[in-house]
Amino acid sequence: MIGYVMVIYDYDIPEYDIWHMMIDESNQGHGYGSIALDLTIEYIKTKPFGTSDKVTLTCNMDNIHALNLYRNKGFKETGAMDEDEIELSLMLS
Repeated sequence: MIGYVMVIYDYDIPEYDIWHMMIDESNQGHGYGSIALDLTIEYIKTKPFGTSDKVTLTCNMDNIHALNLYRNKGFKETGAMDEDEIELSLMLS
């Protein structure tokens, strides 16, 4: 297995959350994270659980490669933090 992505829908907010996104260390640096994120966003655009256009995730502030990936895909920091993780959100168009 190369990795996995887990998406949840928060009905209280409402928004889609990328709850986990992990690529096995031995497979990092080959573009799999970018492909996985693109496929996940395309899936969320089908609105399988609700009508929200907001996608949110958190990322360890020391994980520069992941933060750059998310920022390059259009995610913006919200200013919220959870311990050592930064929250980022993307509004789908």
